[in-house]
Amino acid sequence: MTDWRPSHPRPSLGRRLRRRARDAVSIAVWAVAVAATIWLAGLQPSSARFHGIVNTHVTTIAAPAAGRLTTLLVDLHDPVEAGQVIARLDDRDVRLKLSQATYELERLRADMAKRSADLANEASTSQATHGLEASVEHRRLVSAAEVAQLEVLATRTRLEEARVRVQGVSIEADRLASLVSQGMLGEPDLVRTRTERDALHKRIDELEKLMTEQAARARTAQERVDSFAPGDLTTAPVEATLAPWRWRLKTQEATLERIALDAATLVLEAPAAGVVKAIRAQQGEWVRVGQPLVTLAAAGPTRVVGYIPSPDRPLVERTTAVVITRPDASTAGVGRIESISPTLVPVPERLWLDPRRQEWAYEIIVTPTGTAVPGERVGLTLTPP
Repeated sequence: MTDWRPSHPRPSLGRRLRRRARDAVSIAVWAVAVAATIWLAGLQPSSARFHGIVNTHVTTIAAPAAGRLTTLLVDLHDPVEAGQVIARLDDRDVRLKLSQATYELERLRADMAKRSADLANEASTSQATHGLEASVEHRRLVSAAEVAQLEVLATRTRLEEARVRVQGVSIEADRLASLVSQGMLGEPDLVRTRTERDALHKRIDELEKLMTEQAARARTAQERVDSFAPGDLTTAPVEATLAPWRWRLKTQEATLERIALDAATLVLEAPAAGVVKAIRAQQGEWVRVGQPLVTLAAAGPTRVVGYIPSPDRPLVERTTAVVITRPDASTAGVGRIESISPTLVPVPERLWLDPRRQEWAYEIIVTPTGTAVPGERVGLTLTPP
């Protein structure tokens, strides 16, 4: 039996050529389209999304001296103003130094009085022996000037002591006021403390006026010494004799200045306005020198720190605008790129995609926006220029 199959006529040569030409054109059009797409994609600025952290200026207030933290006037998250008193340290050490300075002043006064008496006796003997009336007068004027300076120094000592006492009474008044407000203490004790504080303020005003008057008298006495011209009187021995006491007076003045500065540093003030971010020590706790006490953060953000992966580094050259996105997917605004690190830096651990693997990226600094929250993790997206 014969196997029969239908036969198809073979296409003509012209039809075959037209079919191949049509297929070649389709392939060429497809290749051109792909190449055009790649070329256009290279012309358009790409965007990249990465993460960053909103930073703010943070200031830590440390203890200027070792002592007990007697008063803490702020709590966590409290807003503070520049110059606001936030804490006070115990001033007992300053009181001790002041007592020692007062004792040294009294001893210096006794030595000066004795030496003045010796000079007076020498002047009297010299007057009787040699007839040097001018020497007696000059030495009397010198002694008067030195005594006037000692009076000024003594008044200043009492003034500094009163100021230190005012600080202690003010601390006590604050503590009693807190106890009265809590109902743990009656009003009479608070009234007594406030009355003592007012009396000390009045005493300070009186001592300041007295010191002004004594300083004027001391200047007048010194002017008399400077203008004294007895002719042939030789003053070198007198000046040489009194020079050590003058230097001791200057040293004592410097000591009192130092004590006053030490007393002022025990009152801790906020250097700038902000919010209490952390409290490192509690009231009544003993603190060491340099120990952090309170950390303040600025009220608003200061910059946004982003970390862009190495493959996306070239994209930064094409734009300077960055869209800042908050964790809830809302847009916090558009910032400007201020700088970019020249090399790779470690990425903070909180931004790692894999918590077990450390990441490295380029750090960029972006200007913050008003709605960014300090410490917040945000998304950053490069935008076309």
